Amino acid sequence: MGMSASQGRFLMLTAQKSNNEFQAQSITFQRMMLAENVDQWTDEYNNAMGNKTLLFGQVTSNNGTNIVNYNARLHYDDIVREEADGGMGMSLISATSNKIVVPTLPDPLPEGKTRDDYFVCPDVNDADFLEKNLREGNFMFVDFNMKNIVKFDESEWNKMLYSDSRLTCFLSDVDDKTDDNEAQTLYDKRLKEFHHADKLMECELKRLETEHNALETEIESVQKVIKDNVEASFKTFG
Repeated sequence: MGMSASQGRFLMLTAQKSNNEFQAQSITFQRMMLAENVDQWTDEYNNAMGNKTLLFGQVTSNNGTNIVNYNARLHYDDIVREEADGGMGMSLISATSNKIVVPTLPDPLPEGKTRDDYFVCPDVNDADFLEKNLREGNFMFVDFNMKNIVKFDESEWNKMLYSDSRLTCFLSDVDDKTDDNEAQTLYDKRLKEFHHADKLMECELKRLETEHNALETEIESVQKVIKDNVEASFKTFG
């Protein structure tokens, strides 16, 4: 092989080696990103399997003993409905505005109340929204007939949160199993797809490694040819 041909071959092999290394780095990065996705999926799965929900139950009496049947998600109507009608006989107050939370303004307004006493929040009728804000402390329970709620001492509000013993006869904080099967199916599907994709990339990395070793061997061979050509040329003119 002549000097020019050897040099051209050397440049081509060097370019192929650089491209090989770039592909290997790209695949390694993709595998790392996939692994990070698995961590995220695992967190989502654990959250779904360990989440809780608030259930509401009406208190009934059996020979003087209170019995609570927890069998339904807590809704706004359960909170404001009178106890005589199977509700809690309470209201909600907004922790940020100190106003009574309602889905719509009462019509007519109760005696002694104005529009400024109310925080209108249509989403409070949604059970998920209601529970989220109760858990985060944005909404708090107060007695239904409490007067001048906005003037009530804030230190007393904390006694009326849903976790307080006064409310345990109405509420139960239980594990939410309704989404467990869906979470398990999704997690298994994601892991299966991950292992398949990761295996393909692992095989591709092994192929690139074999190709890389072959390129290095050939580069060394061409370098030796170039070196021999240079030495032979100097001997010719020596």
